[in-house]
Amino acid sequence: MKTRKRPSRDKGLLSDTVESLLTACTVVLLIASLGGITTLLAALHIGLGVGDILVFKPEAHVADGLTVTAKREATIPPPGSASETCILDPAVMARNGGSLVIERRLIPGSGYEVESDYDVHWAGLHTSAGKADCGANANLALSQMDLQLLVNAIGGFSFNGHGYLL
Repeated sequence: MKTRKRPSRDKGLLSDTVESLLTACTVVLLIASLGGITTLLAALHIGLGVGDILVFKPEAHVADGLTVTAKREATIPPPGSASETCILDPAVMARNGGSLVIERRLIPGSGYEVESDYDVHWAGLHTSAGKADCGANANLALSQMDLQLLVNAIGGFSFNGHGYLL
């Protein structure tokens, strides 16, 4: 009985090894990047916490044209405003200077009816132009998405060293 001779792979041996190594490296990099993304997402989630301060500085390069509607937490709106909501315009807030402090994170299912994710306190001159201004001092409720939009408008987290989020 004749046995069939296996074809020689001498010519393709090096290319097969390189291909295997490239595949292995790709898998390792993919797993590492997914782990990095998960860590980054966790850091972003943890990054917005009670006591954090968003600083709106006059010298900041702030996204223009972005506005966020906030719900007033005070039972009596400031004089000149009959609305339960007001507008946060990061460009106006930065132009005049001020800060937004995260005072409380509201957790769904904690026994309280939760419409917003965060209670925040604004201190500064103006939050927007006109009647929609929250005033110089306001307790507000914001969703996590709206708060994140404000963080993005001032340049993101302080990884860049600007210190807009303390």
